[in-house]
Amino acid sequence: MNNRQITTLWSQIVIEELIRQGADFFCISPGSRSTPLTIAIARNPKARWKIFVDERSAAFFALGYGRATARPAVLVCTSGTAVANYFPALIEASIDFQPMIVLSSDRPFELLDCGANQTIRQENIFGNYTRWNMQLPAPSTDTPLKALLSTVAYAVAKSLGESAGPVHLNQPFREPFEPATPDLNDSWVTPVQHWLENGKPFSSSIVPEKQPDSNTITMLRQLLAAAERPMIIAGSMTSRADALAVSELSSDLNIPLYADFSSGLRMVASVHPWQLLLQTPEFRKSLQCDLVLHFGGNVIAKHPSSALQEWQPEHYIVIKPQPNRFSPDHNVTCRLEASIAQTAEMLKGCRATQPKLDSNTVDRVFRRISEEIQTELLPDKPVTDISAARLVSQIVTEQQVLFVSNSMPVRDMDNYASSSHACGIPTAINRGVSGIDGIISTTAGFATGHQKPATLMIGDIAFLHDLNALSLLGTLPVPMQIIVLNNNGGAIFSFLPVSEYSDVFETHFATPQNYSIRSAAETFGLDYAAPQTNQEFIEVYHTACSSNRSIIIEVCGNRAENVHQHRALRERIMALAKELNVRD
Repeated sequence: MNNRQITTLWSQIVIEELIRQGADFFCISPGSRSTPLTIAIARNPKARWKIFVDERSAAFFALGYGRATARPAVLVCTSGTAVANYFPALIEASIDFQPMIVLSSDRPFELLDCGANQTIRQENIFGNYTRWNMQLPAPSTDTPLKALLSTVAYAVAKSLGESAGPVHLNQPFREPFEPATPDLNDSWVTPVQHWLENGKPFSSSIVPEKQPDSNTITMLRQLLAAAERPMIIAGSMTSRADALAVSELSSDLNIPLYADFSSGLRMVASVHPWQLLLQTPEFRKSLQCDLVLHFGGNVIAKHPSSALQEWQPEHYIVIKPQPNRFSPDHNVTCRLEASIAQTAEMLKGCRATQPKLDSNTVDRVFRRISEEIQTELLPDKPVTDISAARLVSQIVTEQQVLFVSNSMPVRDMDNYASSSHACGIPTAINRGVSGIDGIISTTAGFATGHQKPATLMIGDIAFLHDLNALSLLGTLPVPMQIIVLNNNGGAIFSFLPVSEYSDVFETHFATPQNYSIRSAAETFGLDYAAPQTNQEFIEVYHTACSSNRSIIIEVCGNRAENVHQHRALRERIMALAKELNVRD
């Protein structure tokens, strides 16, 4: 076969095996060097694809898609800085255990480090942030096609392994790139003829869940039985089954459950917002937990960390399936690397001797706290960051998904969400490294993966950071409702000590941006609304949720007033929290 035929067949095999392995969604950024891969995707009837002019946006879209489906989207790009634009989203995927595959095209060996155009050193460009990376050879009959198939199959397996995450395959191509019909009777193809005909993956990988052994479960049950004041923390989790198992364990043992928004449990109706109580020093002192079971990873707020440092529990046990260390304050006393769902199930029915929660008192206090928050939702009051978060949590339906940006939006949702859904709804945040970049793109991928309309709550700076992603909304299979909390700057900085330094705060931290969100909506052909009151917000959001068009809903606020509203509400909640004696 000639070079064009070899390159064509090589690319077809790579794409076909990715599809057979379940990685059948491709995020393509046009380029010359990636022509063979792009054509292989375009001509494969089983491939699903989306075109992106911006590789950075494409990578965040792939991140959101992976969050929704638990399957890797495949990023395809040309050589040079194109691949470097994947890095921020790839880091987030790595830290938060989300599957992703980068299939970058590259110049061949003879064009490296010699001044050739659009050429950088792409091999291992992402360093330790990939689960695996492989420099593929340029297409050649010197490489057995079985080796190519085995490599592609392994790449998908590594992306989906016990520590799911990104994988990088770097593929050099020599010109010419134009396709040609390969000779399937060539001796080079003979060893893979059976694969060509059977339509099955070349190989499969089985990664069973890590079930804790009986001795470990016996030890944990003994510790629970001996504890006087236990608590469960549900941190960041990637599996809904894991999250629900933790919630069931808490109910079974009648142990307080701190459900972080990243756990997926915060929008479950039966879950109490213990984060509101842990903000109260007096309550933390009265609770004084001596054993904490922490399922999953990070939490959003600092209050659990502060509580743990005050309590110094004898046992602080972290249960998560990944081998990565999780002990930000270096106070974990035991780390169990095992299935969260299986561990939680095996701990049910533990006959603990600790005093049971006074459920009536707990319910009464949380009911009073809820009533206090509801005063922020009076129909004629101006819509605020707090009321918008609360209202969205109450109105969003099971036919939708919810994505929340970092900084203030996720904190408001974590604190003030109030859901009536028995099993919650799909929710997500980019909390692996907590950046504000790529949020709109990630939400678009999350919505596409779920095939459900998505509501996004985002601040004005994060919105500006990913403005070009608005171009995606007109091509999505489902609409998005983007709620922009516009405080004309970085609202979260107003809560930090640096806000007291007036000579530098406004210019170097708050950084007000006087761009027009309405104009942005018009530029990209999106609907727009700017409700002033809570009642107007309810009407606008209800209408948006029933529409098949994407919309930007702008909630305008003032940073100084925003700080006052948050602190005033927190003081009222803290006063109520002081009344709670959680045990008989």
